[in-house]
Amino acid sequence: MQKKGVARRLDYTGSLKPVVDRLCDFYGIGKPNNFSVVEVGYEDCNIAIRTRKGKYLAKIFSKVRTPEDVDRYAEIMRRVVDSGVNHPELTRAKNGDIIYRDRKANGIHMVLMRFVEGKTFLELDRSPDTDELGKVLEQAAMINRIDYQPPYLFDSWAIPNIRLMFDRVQQFISPEDMKLVGEAIFRYDRIPVTSLPHCLVHGDFTKANVIRGDDGQLYILDFSVANWYPRIQELAVITANLLFDKNDSMSLQVKSEMVASEYAEFNPLTEEEKKYLYPYTLAGVAMEFMGSHQERFIKGNNSEETKYWFNLGREGLRRALL
Repeated sequence: MQKKGVARRLDYTGSLKPVVDRLCDFYGIGKPNNFSVVEVGYEDCNIAIRTRKGKYLAKIFSKVRTPEDVDRYAEIMRRVVDSGVNHPELTRAKNGDIIYRDRKANGIHMVLMRFVEGKTFLELDRSPDTDELGKVLEQAAMINRIDYQPPYLFDSWAIPNIRLMFDRVQQFISPEDMKLVGEAIFRYDRIPVTSLPHCLVHGDFTKANVIRGDDGQLYILDFSVANWYPRIQELAVITANLLFDKNDSMSLQVKSEMVASEYAEFNPLTEEEKKYLYPYTLAGVAMEFMGSHQERFIKGNNSEETKYWFNLGREGLRRALL
């Protein structure tokens, strides 16, 4: 039987073994020798699978995702891979399809890709070094240049939804932390968001979604919340999360300026983007903090991952504003 956390994410409560068996047959990769659930993540369920043909990663989409959401995600991945972004190689079925729908398991949807041997920066418990940051920003710039505006997908954690998130969780925030969150929102409200350059944005460039491969390459994972957003949202998330280091004395503002300067080597930024990147980044830190409150107090998820987001957001706000 599957673990409780998996059952909570999927519209399916039976054993995952027959699901994995059927998936492997659909994609023609041979019978699975073994498989295991990847615990990180809140919504979709990721499963590492090994067959005689190699190691794969299956993404089983959460019960909150509609068939249209799944089609949207698959199209984004296809365009990302075709554009040369370092994303794990997608596996196509015998009929050329990317998506598999298991009708015997309540119609849950899946995609399959090659498993990248390596570790995420979350597993490495560090931020990218100077050379790695350059590679990350090069990948971000490639994504941002993709000429595709997907159908809008609501993501409660996305920075433009900061007011909605605040309304949901404000009752759970301590008075001391409320002052910090309020200051971040105050600064965000003064950003002319709609007039900033927009593009396709990954939207979740976190430590958990960037793998340092054993081959020395960096791979970008999980485009499930990619959207058409202000371009600086990409840089804000990279600065707020990927570059967070509890042992680093560099300020958030200096980091945002450094990221803007290096990113501009690949995609030039407007003066307006440079001006508002820091308050946008500060809002990103506040969203990490409030998102953890949403998980804990509204969704009842007090996992280690939720605690990680709480501590990261709180420490980030305190460093920036105290």
